[in-house]
Amino acid sequence: MSTTIAGVPAAPQPGPPAAAAAAPRPTRLLGWTAAAAITISVLLIAAVAASGPSAAVVSIRRTWPMPPWWFALHPSGLLVTTSIYAAVILGAAGVACGLLAVRRGARPSIRAMLAGTAIAVAVLTVLPPAGSTDSISYATYGRIAEIGHNPYVMTPLQLRASGDPVGLQGTRNWQTDPSLYGPLATAAQWGAAELGGTSVGRIIFWLKLLFALAFAGIAVMLDRLLRTDPAARARAHLLWSVNPLMLWAVLGGGHIDALGAGLGVLGLIIARPAAGRQHMVISPGRALAAGILVGAAVAIKSPFAVLAFGLAWALRRSAKALLAGAAGGALVLVPGYLAAGPAALHDLTARSSNLVTFDSFWRLFYPPFGYGTEPRGLTIFATLSCLALAALLAWRLPPGPPGLPAIRPALIAAMAWLFMWPLQRAWYDVMLFVLLAIFPSTRIDWLVLVRSVPATLDLVTGAATHPLNSSWLRWTVSHMGSSLAPDVRLAAVAAVVLLCATAAWNPRQRRPAQPSVTPAPLLSGPRGD
Repeated sequence: MSTTIAGVPAAPQPGPPAAAAAAPRPTRLLGWTAAAAITISVLLIAAVAASGPSAAVVSIRRTWPMPPWWFALHPSGLLVTTSIYAAVILGAAGVACGLLAVRRGARPSIRAMLAGTAIAVAVLTVLPPAGSTDSISYATYGRIAEIGHNPYVMTPLQLRASGDPVGLQGTRNWQTDPSLYGPLATAAQWGAAELGGTSVGRIIFWLKLLFALAFAGIAVMLDRLLRTDPAARARAHLLWSVNPLMLWAVLGGGHIDALGAGLGVLGLIIARPAAGRQHMVISPGRALAAGILVGAAVAIKSPFAVLAFGLAWALRRSAKALLAGAAGGALVLVPGYLAAGPAALHDLTARSSNLVTFDSFWRLFYPPFGYGTEPRGLTIFATLSCLALAALLAWRLPPGPPGLPAIRPALIAAMAWLFMWPLQRAWYDVMLFVLLAIFPSTRIDWLVLVRSVPATLDLVTGAATHPLNSSWLRWTVSHMGSSLAPDVRLAAVAAVVLLCATAAWNPRQRRPAQPSVTPAPLLSGPRGD
């Protein structure tokens, strides 16, 4: 299944390697289609963000000469929405074509893919956030901490009422909610506020720069880990580095999730036996380091706690390693939450357990049973559903990558939570795409890609800076979130169950596939391109 596409960069002017000429013509066509679709997708995303405040781009004051940079072009809601819709659909189609080409034997230019990633990341970092106002919330919470208040107690509305310049520039969303983010996320927001001063734009830029480094760091980590397997290496970059859905989620929307995913997955990679001794238990030293990194991910956002299940499973054979891993997590989480205060835990438990997002498939079941709102006991039923799906995946999912015992259980836990839990956002899929990039190729790649498209589309106008004037456009956007996205999410659950029942994880495959090579150490010398 190893291959080489004729160039699949996420930036203009891709060039195929000379070896790609040997690939069959249909495969080369798939490669070029992937390159063109991904490039156009990223250009559309950048063009919308560079056009200034709109139905998709947040409205913040200029900070010239510092980023974010944009031109006040005042694009219409129709132009912005259709442009991002086209970008998301083209991007997903490009990734799909690239994955198919790799499966058929294509080999992309890794250097071109990494160069395209670097260009896309650099451009999107200096542009304003789009599709979400979360980055403004980050700036607000950081400002609250920077002026000496507790963001787990003080609300953005209180900051606004005080006349603070950052509070006055804040979004109208989540005004009465204190922070739900972990103490390490608050520390990052605080640091950005120290650097950005009283400008929301400057604070956001420093945050986006941090997220860009995390995104690029994951790309490098995947490249080093899989460099001895050209097909796996190319597939990983398609799923992450040049994936427009991930570029949009992390850098387009300015979300902190890449930072948590990078720390957590690095911890899972570290949690492995010494090279050449795959059947030996993991040393306490590695377990401690892994626990610190996974704990740091949880201290960014609580959903990354699902990665801890993968780590605990990998360490289960040694009580010393398991205790060391737990101690590593505690070294980060205990001081962090002690510094944040009891309000941080109270806010987290009080508000995160009973929120059903508008595009959750659970809403499809309310009307038939006579419920207009969230029924009592849904949290318990959703928890049981997560456990049931996790058990099914644990029984039937193919083996994970050799030498990385934490990846498969972490993927099981992440899929069970992301597919079944009522509270979901498109950017939560960041952790899923990173894990899939390491896991051997299966039909889950395609399933997750398709599932992510409507979930991304229904939040295109999440910034809501300018209203949509067209009634049919408002209907389309509303229908995407209230009908199509939930339907696709529910269909994805059914598809996972069907895959488990049939074990048809790969086309033309009679047994679960395993990678032909063991992942390489991250810090050894370079090979190939």
